[in-house]
Amino acid sequence: MASSSPLFNVGGLASGLDTNSIVDQLMAIERQPQTRLLQRQRVEEARQNGLRDVSTRLANLKSAAAALRDSTLWADVQTVESSDASRATATRTSGAAAGAYDLTITQLARAQQLTQGSAVTAAAAGDTLHLQVGSGTTVNVAITAGDSLETIASKINSTTDTQVYASVVNSKLVLTGKVTGASSTISATSDGSLAADLGLAETLAPLDAQYTVDGAAKTSASNTVTNAINGVTLTLKAKTTSAVTITVGAPGPDSAAIQDKVKAFVDQYNSTIDFIRGKLSEQKVRDPKTDDDRAKGVLANDSGLSLVLSRLRNAVADLVGGRPTDLDQLAEAGITTGASTGSATPSADAIAGKLTLDSTKLATALSTRFSDVKALFNNATGDPATEGFAQRVDRLINPYTSSGGILPGRIASEQSIIDDLKHRRTDLEYRLGIREKHLRSQFTAMETALSQSQSQSQWLSGQIARLSQ
Repeated sequence: MASSSPLFNVGGLASGLDTNSIVDQLMAIERQPQTRLLQRQRVEEARQNGLRDVSTRLANLKSAAAALRDSTLWADVQTVESSDASRATATRTSGAAAGAYDLTITQLARAQQLTQGSAVTAAAAGDTLHLQVGSGTTVNVAITAGDSLETIASKINSTTDTQVYASVVNSKLVLTGKVTGASSTISATSDGSLAADLGLAETLAPLDAQYTVDGAAKTSASNTVTNAINGVTLTLKAKTTSAVTITVGAPGPDSAAIQDKVKAFVDQYNSTIDFIRGKLSEQKVRDPKTDDDRAKGVLANDSGLSLVLSRLRNAVADLVGGRPTDLDQLAEAGITTGASTGSATPSADAIAGKLTLDSTKLATALSTRFSDVKALFNNATGDPATEGFAQRVDRLINPYTSSGGILPGRIASEQSIIDDLKHRRTDLEYRLGIREKHLRSQFTAMETALSQSQSQSQWLSGQIARLSQ
């Protein structure tokens, strides 16, 4: 906290000295311990932020490994395609028989529509409309005498669970069903005369969808069909003039998706070890002048982070027990440190332990040795020696990032140090405030006494001068 001169002082009035400047300079010396406390606080905050960043990167690496443990990643998938998506689309819902299916659509399912046949513009009396679609639940809508057609439509639309849309078109109330199918007819009755007064009549008839699959005629109340091809859901969109071909691929693993997840892990691994290495090798600034200077090198040669880095490198290099000898380490699936062979000079990335992914080698292994590759990455055995790589990474990182783990504990410890430094600075600031007040009081007293002495001297000189006359 910078010092400030008091609103009233007699600095230098008698002595001619700049006493305010003198006090400020004395207080600047007195504040040096507080400055050192603040500088130390900035260092601890920089160390805490660095640990947080490491923890975040490890957590991201753990998430990337968790993606490799996802059972759906390694499950069989099938491609399902439509030759004309504007007329019909298809999605796989479960195992389907591979092959091609011819689909023709002669009619789409449609909902019923009723339109007011009378010239009524408002409800003549209070009433209750009872609306039902097919065998669905009856919904009751309270109508007040004088309600306009717009108000009636609004009340219908705002009623929970109603299965019709209400609108006013050309001054006529129109009810349109939300449910398609020939049996989904709209029933609109009332306790009073409102339903009769409106004279609702069918203007669109409800229809079932009509289509064929490989020549077999079928009908459906909905345009979303789940029972035409086992394991496939069809969405009918338009009538066809020629057959739409629905092609179901052979079941198998999604090699592209697996490779994407492996690449994401490799990228995150490289980012994590790059960051940790950077913190470990960052040198401190001698005679730092700024907070940025003081923040550098706060985690240099940190033994805890060095251990994390060593364990990560070991994890990617160690053998996975219980697997075939030609596929029991990541390098045999295309993931290596990029180390050169023979007399070639190792790359900087290889020396740093960064990973490289040979996508071609991984794709070949997935196509020829899928179960072995899967076990290499994802194999929950509960035994560190034989579990898959993704489980191994999770086991390694969890003690560092979990609640109450190593890094959260260190971050909390840093916070305790920071809080203590803040408390010490607050206490010191209080004492410095008292010290500044004391100094200003002393200088004020000196100036007052000097002023009085000068006044007395002037009076005495005057008296002597008169006596000598």
